[in-house]
Amino acid sequence: MQPNPFLGVFLHSIGAFSSSSCYTPQKQTKLWSWEIYWIATASFAWLILPIAGAFLTIPNYWDVLQACPRDAMLRSLGLGIVYGVGGLSFGLGIRHIGFSLNYAIAIGISAGLGTLFPLIWHPNKGFVWEIFDKFSDLPGQIVLAGILISLGGIAVCGWAGVLRERMGGDAPSQYSFRIGVPLAITAGVLSAVFNFALLAGEPLEKAAVAAGASDLLKMNAIYPFSNGGAFITNLVGCMLLIARNRTGGQFFRLPKQRTRTLAFYYLMAFLSGAFWYFQFFFYGMGHHHMGETYGFTSWALHMAMLILFSNVYGWLFREWEGAGTRPRRVLHLGMAVIVVATLIITYGNYLGEASTAGH
Repeated sequence: MQPNPFLGVFLHSIGAFSSSSCYTPQKQTKLWSWEIYWIATASFAWLILPIAGAFLTIPNYWDVLQACPRDAMLRSLGLGIVYGVGGLSFGLGIRHIGFSLNYAIAIGISAGLGTLFPLIWHPNKGFVWEIFDKFSDLPGQIVLAGILISLGGIAVCGWAGVLRERMGGDAPSQYSFRIGVPLAITAGVLSAVFNFALLAGEPLEKAAVAAGASDLLKMNAIYPFSNGGAFITNLVGCMLLIARNRTGGQFFRLPKQRTRTLAFYYLMAFLSGAFWYFQFFFYGMGHHHMGETYGFTSWALHMAMLILFSNVYGWLFREWEGAGTRPRRVLHLGMAVIVVATLIITYGNYLGEASTAGH
């Protein structure tokens, strides 16, 4: 199937919407402690669904695992473990600074590092120094301009969040800038590692295609390792919190009787996990359609769209109430810049693919 950058952007937008939705069911699980909710969600997002998705969409997946070099699987798993620390920090950050600002800081950092650094260093190849070649012609320069503009838009959204804090939005007693910002920065740096976990798993993709997998779904072969590593980290972290807070009993009963049942809470955890998993289900399909030449822009596009949709949820959850007119205007400006940047990146990809096809 020939790449189509416009279709790729559409598929990335579905994945980004799914990702931005993954924390919304948490609003319905207020009786669960954070660590119980998080590990229940992580079990679906990073363990059960990735494994099920691989066996359902990759023909003869067990044979694919036998054919793939073991070191590639271990690298993807190891990088997933590092990423898991970022995922843990990200979830905690939302508690302290809300959806909008947490996404702006963490995703902004992740977008820059996860998009550009792989052009310098690849987990399977070492230092590759492709960054100058990629941006040497007109399509590449258009793509670079789009990436830089998108980072600027993300920064503007982050500044809107800072203005919101200063003007008293979000009920200051509920949010802690001092705790949440370091968590968001940590999440951003380590979340970028997930893209390296996917790159490390490229031999799994090749083995999957050789076994008859579709190019659109081949990335599903990687997720049991990249996501599985994240699950290991989060399992350890949550078990420590459960032991410290003595909340393990919540797995079997709610601390208070309410109209919602324990089964409903597990359903919310499943929905959160499914939303998170399907972001990368569609990411893999979108990535294929971005083409080989500028396929690395998938990470920047995905991150920028996360900002857009997360701010929509921030508005729905009334995180901007009481913040005043100026922060909201700044936020809208940042979102508009991201939309423009997305169009520029898409156009650069289109020119790059057209140029490659012409040759």
